[in-house]
Amino acid sequence: MAKTCVNHKETPSITMCFQCHRPICKSCTVVMPQGSFCSPECGLLFREFKEKQKTDNPASGMRRLETMLKLLISFVVVCGILYGVHLIALRQPKLKRIDLIGRLMDVFKVRDQGR
Repeated sequence: MAKTCVNHKETPSITMCFQCHRPICKSCTVVMPQGSFCSPECGLLFREFKEKQKTDNPASGMRRLETMLKLLISFVVVCGILYGVHLIALRQPKLKRIDLIGRLMDVFKVRDQGR
């Protein structure tokens, strides 16, 4: 923190503005419920920023939820496709060689009981 106020070069600063972070002296300090500011304009800017930040958070939470749901649906679809390929591979042994699930079945010695 600078040792002198930005407005009064001969006066030592006691704090910094919460918004613009400039050093200010006791006579320049505007105390508001949100903190100490160098001017009412900085206090207003800070309050508007905090209000906007509060309103943006629920939207970002919904975006995360939406992303998670999309990933879950994608996973279910991929599993369904793999299971369908697995069922086809059971009916057609030639496909078992290129089918990932078929290869795993061969590794674990799971055999088709009827064939």
